[in-house]
Amino acid sequence: MKTSRQFVFMVVVALGVAAVALLPRREEHAAVLASEGRHEEAIALLARQSAHGPGDPDALAALGRSYAALGDVPRALEALDTYLKVRPNDAAALGSEAELLLLSGASDRYLDVQARLVAVQPSAASVGRLIELYRLSGRDADELATLRTYAGRGMLDASQLERLGTILAERGDRREGREWLELADRRASAEASAGRLLLLELLIEAKETVRASERARAWVKAWHSPFLCGKLVLRLARSGSAIGAPELASDCVELMPDHAPEMIQYLAGKGRQDLAHLMLLRWGDRMSKPSGPQLRAFVQASALVGDVGAPLTRMAQLARSGADPASQGELAEEVANAFGKPALAAIRPFLSTEAMLTRPLFAAELSLFEGNGEMARWFLIRVEPSQLSRERLADWLAMLHRVQTDREVVAQLTTLWSEGRLPPELLPQFADEAARQGQVRIHDRIWNSVRYRPDGRTSR
Repeated sequence: MKTSRQFVFMVVVALGVAAVALLPRREEHAAVLASEGRHEEAIALLARQSAHGPGDPDALAALGRSYAALGDVPRALEALDTYLKVRPNDAAALGSEAELLLLSGASDRYLDVQARLVAVQPSAASVGRLIELYRLSGRDADELATLRTYAGRGMLDASQLERLGTILAERGDRREGREWLELADRRASAEASAGRLLLLELLIEAKETVRASERARAWVKAWHSPFLCGKLVLRLARSGSAIGAPELASDCVELMPDHAPEMIQYLAGKGRQDLAHLMLLRWGDRMSKPSGPQLRAFVQASALVGDVGAPLTRMAQLARSGADPASQGELAEEVANAFGKPALAAIRPFLSTEAMLTRPLFAAELSLFEGNGEMARWFLIRVEPSQLSRERLADWLAMLHRVQTDREVVAQLTTLWSEGRLPPELLPQFADEAARQGQVRIHDRIWNSVRYRPDGRTSR
């Protein structure tokens, strides 16, 4: 009987202990209340618990969440601050505190908490965002420290490494800045240029001109920018690199032959006639079947560097290779325009009649310059005036009067007019000349065939 009573007593005690154990803790009860939106009740419950002893971390976190839900930012921050002293690496709590600080406008504290959060859970995105926030806030020392920290951990991209190298170089730490810029160079996209231009300066400063030349030659292959190419060539030349600058100049022409005139003009304008001339010769060597615009640009570039020999050599090559007569004739005319007709004396034997017939008006001018009026007359007969510009029409008519009598000029103009080959611009002048020569019938026929338009021009 005694044993039976003891057993019953033990069962009762056990049930009592179990009932107490199954009662929800206050923070759990508070969590339930909070989940139901009853934040005031949850706060009251947690506050009573805190009043009886040191705050439980979980209760403090719950208290902070409820205050935040009610919009009581100061008390929410107070609770979270206390909680984070106990659990400083709680990323969720740090994130919540950062959001509250941002809402309250406490930008400096916000950045400090963000830095703690990034340290707890670093990622490329969070590190990049923190660096940008420091930059925008003007906290240069913190930006530099963060860049250095995470560069050492290999978490920065090429643009961030470039930023680190630039800041260090500007602050006088050229060696470390160069190291980070070299790493950025290896990781950067092919078209990136700003950090690479600074790296070139630092390499030249460090007297690593060979390395500077190697990098420059690699960059221009990706850039395909005549302006940047010209800048690199000029900088290497000014550094005293006797080999690097000429090699790079040749590379630029090989990579961008269509932009050679721009680069030649840039270097000549900067006083580097030697490199501009080198580019000119390299460009000339690359021309196999040059177009009219290319020949014109080549001669203009030759004039810019003061070298008539380059186009003359090119003309001799074209003649010997049996190139298109039109190309030979155009090159001859461009040389005469740029350097004067005496410049053609050395290559005059190479200019075939076939080549000159492709530019008969120029051929007539050259013949007159050489004192051969009959040859000039022969070429002028073969000029097609309808294909001439207004300016060249005036030149053609003036030359006709130099090699023919006035009556012969009127006769030739009459023939052209009757065949419909005389440009309308010349009709008034033709009529006047016909009248002076007593060709009244021709004069009258011309004016009878002319209609004056409202704009004052004439047409047949």
